[in-house]
Amino acid sequence: MEKYWELAIALIAAVGGWQFVKYVLNINANRRISAAEAYREEYKALIEDYRRVQGEVDKLNALVDDLYKRVHALESERLDLIRENNELKLQLKEAEKHICLQPDDKCIRRLNDNVKCRLVGLLRGAYTEDHPDAILTEKDMKNGVTENGKDNGIPEKPDTGKQS
Repeated sequence: MEKYWELAIALIAAVGGWQFVKYVLNINANRRISAAEAYREEYKALIEDYRRVQGEVDKLNALVDDLYKRVHALESERLDLIRENNELKLQLKEAEKHICLQPDDKCIRRLNDNVKCRLVGLLRGAYTEDHPDAILTEKDMKNGVTENGKDNGIPEKPDTGKQS
């Protein structure tokens, strides 16, 4: 039996001595340590993947935000163009409503938005308000003319003022 003990001790010494005994006694603890190290490595790999994916998601979110800004800018520009188009249509309708029927070469002058043509203003009597002595009708032309048809420079209505 001593031979078996000697053989066992020689075998243990050949395999690694005391370290082999510690390994055999701590085999369960070594399994737990190696499992924990494997779990830690997997966890690190997952964290790296998560950070990489999170970075990509952040880039995509920034791109989406930029696209939304561009879409809102285009919508705003579209609404401005629609508004401008409607204003131009309204101005066209107003211009069609207040059109001067005189040809361009016969229209004396276009005044403001309400009076498009001086001839229209003359017909409405706007010119005579500022110039009461203006000759516009045949009656106006006959004022101040004598019987023989010549202008004597004396108005038909005598001045009733007193002379001193």
